[in-house]
Amino acid sequence: MKNLENEIKKIRRYSQTGLWGSVAMVILASFFLYASPMRFTQTDHTSRWMLIAGSVLAVLAVSMALLTIRKQIPRLRQAESVEEKIVGYVSHIRSLYLTMFAVVVIICLFMVLSNNNVLLMLALVATLTLFLAYPNIYRIKVELGLADEEMKQLFGDKYISENKESKDDNSADEAE
Repeated sequence: MKNLENEIKKIRRYSQTGLWGSVAMVILASFFLYASPMRFTQTDHTSRWMLIAGSVLAVLAVSMALLTIRKQIPRLRQAESVEEKIVGYVSHIRSLYLTMFAVVVIICLFMVLSNNNVLLMLALVATLTLFLAYPNIYRIKVELGLADEEMKQLFGDKYISENKESKDDNSADEAE
């Protein structure tokens, strides 16, 4: 049980590191691009290739993230035990969020070096992908196919069961 609590903490830590690190990197890079008097100048050829490389990197990274989510989640749901599901989910979240964080850092670096704000849009799209895939308690339940008892075991009082509400509603209806 203690091991599963550590794994849940890892899920939270990796997802927050990737998400908020990406947000901070985008804010810092855009602040540097728009507010700083210092500019990096490249030749037009180099600047164009940085734009192309950043665009290709962003498209491939977002595609990879969506495909990975689509392929990994059904595999994790079919695991035998809760421990296997959680450990696999930790690995999935770690690779997804840290990879996307590295991609956002590279795109922001290209944006600052090429002095091209078009790459800001691509960095924001990559960051938005992390927001959309953010693992909360109920998303974990659905993605891993966990039962209410398993969720109570993992999250304790933080998890509110759907069945508990419907049972309370039924008992209130019967009392009337």
